Amino acid sequence: MKKLWMGFAVVLLGLFAAVVAEEAAKKETVVKEGQIVCVGCHLEKQYGAEAQCTLYAKHAQGLLAADGTLWTFLDNTRGHSFITEKKLLGKPIRVHACAFPKAQVLEALTYELKEGEAWVAYDFCKNCGWEKGDHKGKDLCRDCEKP
Repeated sequence: MKKLWMGFAVVLLGLFAAVVAEEAAKKETVVKEGQIVCVGCHLEKQYGAEAQCTLYAKHAQGLLAADGTLWTFLDNTRGHSFITEKKLLGKPIRVHACAFPKAQVLEALTYELKEGEAWVAYDFCKNCGWEKGDHKGKDLCRDCEKP
């Protein structure tokens, strides 16, 4: 009978560990406001880092959040534009993303740029890249799911 209870306890502990691991793996969805900056140049200006952006990182961009934290982007289909698109550099931006806070990494979902006093939403089309207009993250197409 004692072995039965021990086996039951082991199974319960295993299930509990699985649930805890699953909860820890969940992403936190956030909205971060700030501006896109060259990560290396920012670190060089603020802290005297030896960034060598031109030689290695090719001026890879990140988000300097309004609270002063510097976030990098996960370099995937959606995030690659934030890292490389020079048109975004220095622009006021709101990024809707999944955050990995301990790593200070954002996995981009959608974003908004400030145009005048208004925030203009952009969404990602799996065929066309980023398109103006809030399409609610549907991975679009069919001519970017005409709004």
